[in-house]
Amino acid sequence: MRGTRRLLRWSVIGAFVTGTVLLSGCSQINKTGANIAMRFTEKHIIPPVLKMDDTAMGCSAGEAITPLMLGAVWGLKADADKILVVQYASAGLCAEQRAFEHELRYLRAAKAGLIDEAQDARIQQKREAELAARRQYAGWQAFVHHYEVNRKSPIGDKCPKFKNDFDEMIYMMGMLTGVQSIVNDITAQQAVGVPKDIGAKVERGMMCLDNNKWWGAPMATRAAIWNLLPGAGEGKGDPWETIKQSMRIGERTGVRLPHAMYAMSAYTKGDEELVRDAIRSYAATTEMAVNPNYKMLDQMAFLIVQNISDRLWTEKAGSRTPPGSLGKFWDDAPAQQDDGVEIDDLL
Repeated sequence: MRGTRRLLRWSVIGAFVTGTVLLSGCSQINKTGANIAMRFTEKHIIPPVLKMDDTAMGCSAGEAITPLMLGAVWGLKADADKILVVQYASAGLCAEQRAFEHELRYLRAAKAGLIDEAQDARIQQKREAELAARRQYAGWQAFVHHYEVNRKSPIGDKCPKFKNDFDEMIYMMGMLTGVQSIVNDITAQQAVGVPKDIGAKVERGMMCLDNNKWWGAPMATRAAIWNLLPGAGEGKGDPWETIKQSMRIGERTGVRLPHAMYAMSAYTKGDEELVRDAIRSYAATTEMAVNPNYKMLDQMAFLIVQNISDRLWTEKAGSRTPPGSLGKFWDDAPAQQDDGVEIDDLL
């Protein structure tokens, strides 16, 4: 009951702020009211979303809400950078997933020898990848503006003083979004022109975060970049072992982003045995207790691993991973059957 009253109180405050912003003719009041609304969003809207495990709903919210945030920035001069990082990352996920579906369509068409269908699917994949890259790069730019312009803390050169856990999470999400913008821009044949030096900045910037606190994701990200950028990992240890150590941290703390980094890095390197190991490693954690405050991020890791599994299955077997078969492969030896007769076999 007390929680309900508190939520109602904040809803009334939010409505008051919105009314103030819309009705007031004073620009300073508008800006102040808009900033209050941004802080309300940080504290009372984003955390519940992060507790959800529905990535489709999360990305749809990103597509729907981002224009409202932009209105607050352009029309009211509000400080919405941190929220825009989250919103652009979420909106980018929608376009990225659509690009992935067209990629699977391309693989099926190519396997069937349907040249026109394959060509059309590839074109659509590149279009959606370009949209994903634009959104993710916009998220990176909001992230950079917040830290390098507002807080005078250059990414990769100086660690900022974080005010709270939300600040740290935004710092991590901003850098992950920057890396994703590079990947999708490559798929889109550099249609956006995302700067390649983002990778090196992220590799250095991730050192500002506590690896144990943030599920092993900072070191797993750094190690993935060591695999991708020539010379980036020189003298820094074995990237695969670093990722696997981070995966163990992720399993203990309930968010499997390092497992996704392992799968992505192995797939990018073109090492199918490592890819299979990454997928099996993830599948072995299905009974793990997920961190209740960050279910959305853990579910995003699942989506990344499942997508990579679907690519392999589609390339080799013609269709995506069958239900209940994540961690299994089309050429696995069939499980031994006992000599008993199942009732289903008789129907």
